[in-house]
Amino acid sequence: MPTSHPADPAFAQLQEIVARLIGQARRPHPLVVTAYMPAAFGDTYPALYLRDFTYMVESAPEFIPVEHGRAILDLFVAQMSPEGLCPERIGNDGTVFYVCHGGRPAADPPLFLLKLCAAHLRQGGDPAFIKSLLPALARTLGTAPVEAETGLIWIEPAAPHTAYGFTDSIAITGRHLFCSLLRLEACEILADLCGRFGADAAPWRREAALIRANLGLLWSPEHDLFLAGSHDGRQADVWGSAYACAIDAVDGARRDKIAASLLARREQYLWRGQVRHLLLPEFWPRLIGAEEWAGPGKFQNGPYWGTATGWVAEALEHAEPGRGLALLRELVADFTAHGVWECIGKDGYTRVAGNLSSACLPYASWKKLQAQSAR
Repeated sequence: MPTSHPADPAFAQLQEIVARLIGQARRPHPLVVTAYMPAAFGDTYPALYLRDFTYMVESAPEFIPVEHGRAILDLFVAQMSPEGLCPERIGNDGTVFYVCHGGRPAADPPLFLLKLCAAHLRQGGDPAFIKSLLPALARTLGTAPVEAETGLIWIEPAAPHTAYGFTDSIAITGRHLFCSLLRLEACEILADLCGRFGADAAPWRREAALIRANLGLLWSPEHDLFLAGSHDGRQADVWGSAYACAIDAVDGARRDKIAASLLARREQYLWRGQVRHLLLPEFWPRLIGAEEWAGPGKFQNGPYWGTATGWVAEALEHAEPGRGLALLRELVADFTAHGVWECIGKDGYTRVAGNLSSACLPYASWKKLQAQSAR
């Protein structure tokens, strides 16, 4: 079986890119933490975003001091609203934001907060500190909008709002695939933390099992992929389907189907090593607002992103050994030739130079594939 080794020149290049971008993304913050911006350059995202920082710590903990993660965790917990809402970002001027687009709080902050706690512990963080957060973690997880009978995240079709931050401008409504996958992770993390620290883990294990049992409600036999949403966004979700495999949210038979479908359809969503949200020729039919910058061919509505390349590479490697690693090498070659961008388009479109998730998440997947090949 083809393997990748840390000495692989492309892997070494990506590792250097990740280390450099993380170093350049650090900023002093008025709320007395060292903040990490989503982009290493410019002021497109002038805030400490919880989801982006979580991805950095999950992907590249070796480049982030553990005390920085603890301080940021402490900050987000301290800034929860009286109702238990977790901020999605904290501006560089100290302003706290719970809402992104639409009139309701973003759905994913409590889910990423749990993921950050798990990443912090893996990084060597203080277990006693995480134990002290358990009541706040349970409280904020309870604020996520959930369809009670399925455990899936529910976004009201009549009032769309941001669910997952990397489709924050898109109205994906009803049962929401990507955020449901994040909720599955969060419930399993909280169950593990409760078990570790002597609290009742059973309710969170039941919630995780409920989500697993109902993900099939979003399955598309036509595509052998999951749909992004049950109402708006009833389209094959490339990112979410690959991510379901990456986090082991599906059984072996469904993983095989997703991997084979992504391999067969790769010309419909891959370009220069980067990944479209949807299969060509589709675009999202409904936006949360009417912003020109989110229309077809722009931002999250048609361009290609490095953020999801690692998840797709894991699926392709499962379908055909060597194919996923080739995709990761193609991505690094593109970074070297054209720079790291948030997203790119075939008409010369680019958006946000030095985007952290574009490099960090593929780096994490490459390390995971290395670990699997070493077993």
